[in-house]
Order: sequence, then C-alpha cells, then structure tokens
Amino acid sequence: MPEIEYRPLICLDKHEQARLAALADLQISESGPEEMFDRIARLVKAGLGFPWSYISFVELDRQIIKTRTDGVFSDGCRRTSFCSSTIASKGPLIIPDTIGDPRFCSFPQVVGSPHVRSYWGVPLMTSSGFNIGALCVLDKVPRTPSSQELTVLDDFSRLAVECTELRAQATTDLLTGVRSRRAFFAEAERLFVKARATCRPLCFTIFDLDHFKKINDEHGHVIGDQVLRELGSLARHQLGSDALLGRIGGEEFAIVSLGTSLPRAISTAEDLRCRIADILGQMIPNCTASFGVAELRDTDATLNNLMRRADTAVYAAKAAGRNCTRPELSSPSLLPIRLTSLNAAIDSDVPPRSERTSTL
Repeated sequence: MPEIEYRPLICLDKHEQARLAALADLQISESGPEEMFDRIARLVKAGLGFPWSYISFVELDRQIIKTRTDGVFSDGCRRTSFCSSTIASKGPLIIPDTIGDPRFCSFPQVVGSPHVRSYWGVPLMTSSGFNIGALCVLDKVPRTPSSQELTVLDDFSRLAVECTELRAQATTDLLTGVRSRRAFFAEAERLFVKARATCRPLCFTIFDLDHFKKINDEHGHVIGDQVLRELGSLARHQLGSDALLGRIGGEEFAIVSLGTSLPRAISTAEDLRCRIADILGQMIPNCTASFGVAELRDTDATLNNLMRRADTAVYAAKAAGRNCTRPELSSPSLLPIRLTSLNAAIDSDVPPRSERTSTL
C-alpha cells in the first residue's frame, strides 16, 4: 500500500478557501445525524463486515459527523480526526494498523475507547472536484482491504455525494444560491424550537434591497437577476456556516442566528449592509439594503411572532431613510443604528435568555 503524504491539517490557501466554499454551498446542517447518511453507513457496515462506519464533513477547524455511532471517534477537533487526513489524499486513506502508524497512534480514539485499530476512509469529492468530507469504516482489529472492498467503499462515497448534491439542489434557491423559502423556514422552525428548549438567544434578521423595482425598470431584469445573484454570493460568504440564510421573497432575505444576542446580530447585519453598499454599489450606483433585527422573547409562542417584529423593523428602517439597520432596541437613541453608534450597541450586549426572568 503506497504511503500517503501527510499535510498540515489547516491551510488557508486558495484551494482550501474554495473547498470550504464548496462545502458551504451544500448547506450541511450541524443538527446532528441524518437518516440519509445513517442509511448509507448501515449499508457499508453490513457490506464490508465492520462494526463501525460514519460519514463526516470537514470544516476549517472541526469535523461534523452526520451519522449515529456506537462510540466516540472524534472530539470534533480537526487535528485529531482521521477524516482530515483523508480529504488531503487523492484516493483512499488506508490505515491497516493505527498503533503502528506514527501519524495516528496517539489519537484519543486509538489510545482510549473505542480503541480503533484500523481505518479505511474515502474522500467525499464533489462534482466540482473538492474533498469536503469522508466516508469511513473502522475496526478494533488490524485490517487491510482488497481491491473489491475498496471499490465498494468508493461506490458508497459517490452515492453519499450525489445524494448530498441533489438535496442541496432541491433546497437551494437557484438564482441566489441560498436556501429556498421552504427549506429556510423548515430549518428556522427547528432552530426556534431548540432555542426555546435550551433557553439560548435567537435572532431573526430580515433585509431587502432598496428600490429594487427601480433597478429592474431602469436596467432590465437581466441586470436585476445579476444583482440578486451577487447579493446571494456576498451574503453566503460574509455569514459563513454559523447562520441560516434564505431567500423568502423576490428581493427579500432572512437570517436566523442561534446563540447570538441582539447587539451581536446588529453588528453582523451592519457588516453585511456595508458590504452590500460597497460591492453592489459598484454594479449599480446607490444599490443598498435595509435591515430589521429582532430577538426571541419568552413570550414568542411561534416563529411568526419573532419574524413579524423583524419585518416591522425593516419597514422602520426604510422609513428612516433606507440603507440602515433597525434593531429591536428600547433606546430610541440607537434607532436607526449606523456605524457611528454600533460600538454602543455591542457594549450593551444582553445576557443569555437563561439568565433573565422567564415569563413562561
């Protein structure tokens, strides 16, 4: 078996940036195991006769395991993940005996429970050629694969990628590349329920382009579509994978941020607003957006309660002159908030909902 070159696990070169962008485009949820991936892992285990199999996706500094496992194979850190080395290889990563491999013999999952002795992993390569994760099988005893077994593993890795890409197409707005309205609200509802159950803060942000009808009327719908396309790309890369982003109307978008306080959500909205004015303003003069931000309250019985307040804040931002962020703050001096008053909002960061008196 040829030796696979070990590379630094975190490398922010252009290829790694493009790889992370390809992963972000697939909109992999961090909500834990999913039945689609569980089903593939079960088939791999049964077909190859391994006690363990899992599918993971590798982000900048961590891996997200998307299947249910009987053991703990990673602490989430990319540096102690077999799959991080798998995505750095051009083919399968085969470790017949982890104890005898200096690259992995000190990994927690090797020296401690579940005492992994062999690992076979195949990169999950997208149709655009980026390794975004891995499908792997593991055992407590040393094992070396046959060519037929490697073919089976490779076939299932291709199946996992195809399913992931097809799902992304079904849940993605084709013009902007963000989540479609239906997919956005399905995930937003899940985050809403989770926030209420765990007493974590949750913010809902709505923003839309100012005078977009005028852009279409004066420049044509082809240019209007190009503006929306650029906006989707800009917002996706600006927000990353930590926030849920979707297109909920023609030129209207929404962001849901779990674990984010209102002042921090305002800061994020302001950063994006400035980027829109800067980047899109180069395409169309005075192309700007207005933002409204609302935070989950203990009295919010449904997601619609939260969304309506964010929607009201957007209208207030437009009434205040557009190209600004209207947060849900009690102090009139911070409404509307621009860069000159942003520091004051961040300095007044509110505590988690669990530290405030509940009215439920």
